[in-house]
Amino acid sequence: MSNLFMDILLQAKKDKKAVASINILNYNTAKAVIEAAERAKRDVILQPSTGTVKRYGVKPMFRMLDGLREDASVRVALHLDHCREAELAKACVDAGWDAVMMDFSALPMLENVAKTLEMVEYAHSRGVAVEGEVGVISGVEDEISHDAAHQATFEDTMAFIEKSGVDAIAPSIGTAHGIYKGVPVLNYALVEQLGKERTPIVVHGGTGLSVEAFHRLTALGAAKINISTALKEIYLGELRRLLQDPKISPVKLDEEVEKTAGALMERHMRVFAGETLEL
Repeated sequence: MSNLFMDILLQAKKDKKAVASINILNYNTAKAVIEAAERAKRDVILQPSTGTVKRYGVKPMFRMLDGLREDASVRVALHLDHCREAELAKACVDAGWDAVMMDFSALPMLENVAKTLEMVEYAHSRGVAVEGEVGVISGVEDEISHDAAHQATFEDTMAFIEKSGVDAIAPSIGTAHGIYKGVPVLNYALVEQLGKERTPIVVHGGTGLSVEAFHRLTALGAAKINISTALKEIYLGELRRLLQDPKISPVKLDEEVEKTAGALMERHMRVFAGETLEL
C-alpha cells in the first residue's frame, strides 16, 4: 500500500533515523512544528490527540493541517493518535488523514486484535495506514490513562502484527506518557528484536528520555518517536511568561510562542536523526 505515513516510516527505518511524531495542539503549534522540520530538513508527522480533533472537528482540522503542509519543503503526514472510538477513526480516514492509531491495548489480546483488525480493513480499503499498540504504556495521554504498565513480549507483538495486519506497532517497552518520576528502564532487547522485522516500531512516551536513549532506540530500529508533553509544557510555559507583559500584542505573543516551541521540536528532530544536542 502506497501511503505517505508509511513512506516516511519505512524511509526512517531504512536510514535508522526516527521521524518525530508530534502531538500538535492548534494552528500555532502545527505551524511551528512544520517550520522546525523544514529547518532540520526532516520529514515529520503531525498527530493531534482525539481530544484535540474533537475540539476542532475532523474535517476542519484536516483542512487546516492540510493547508499548512501544502507548501512545506519536507513531507508532512497527518495521523490520529491514541483513538479508541471506531467512528472517530473512520471519520478521519474518510476525511483524508494518512493514518490512525487505534489503542485497544488495555483489552485482552483477542479483543485488541479484533477491534484493531476491524479498523485495518476499513482503513486499508481507503489507502490509510493503521498503528496499533501491544502491552500497556503507563501515564496519561489526553483522555487515556493507565496507572500500571504491562510490557509487551516479542511473541505477543509479532502475533498481534500478523493477526491484526497493522502497518506500524507501538509495543510497551518501559516508556510512559507524561513526566518521568525517575530514569525509565527500557527494553532495548525487544526493540532490537522487532527492529529486524518488517513492521516499523513506534516509541510512545518520548518526552524526558535522554539523548543517549534516543540514539540507542533509533540505532536498534525505532522508526517513529512520539512527543507530546514536551510541546505542551513549552507552549504553556512560554504563554505564561509572555503574558506577564501587559503590553504584548496577540501577534507578538503567537510569534514568540511559535519560535520557542519550534526550536525545542527542531532539537528533538535532529537528535532523532543522530545529532548530539541538548534537549
